[in-house]
Amino acid sequence: MWNDSSSEPQQLGRVLIRRVSALKGNLDGFTAQYIEACPEGWEALEKGERCADPIGFLGGRFDGLVASCDPAVNPLCFEAQYLYLVHPPKRRLLVFKIENRPMRPFGMVTFDPAGKAKPTKFPAVEPEE
Repeated sequence: MWNDSSSEPQQLGRVLIRRVSALKGNLDGFTAQYIEACPEGWEALEKGERCADPIGFLGGRFDGLVASCDPAVNPLCFEAQYLYLVHPPKRRLLVFKIENRPMRPFGMVTFDPAGKAKPTKFPAVEPEE
């Protein structure tokens, strides 16, 4: 899903963790509600503001640890800063810094069956100079 504002892990990451926790860790339900039901993307997920025009989904590959973006699926792929990937089989939410090469997550949260996140937040991102 696209989120146009405040996409840093300290902001959007916190929102995503809270939303998954509120759904008791139901990542399939989270995906249905916040991704599949909003193909236009979000202007600001925290405020419930959808984008006016469809942005589309980011496409790429994920092998369980390494992800890559495919600009042929969505040309805006490399305009985004972060990729948040929902991985239901492992009950995980991962965050990647988007690059034009295979990427490894710099943060990962795992949800227990009650929806409690471990760790409770993503690592802070150092500001770019």
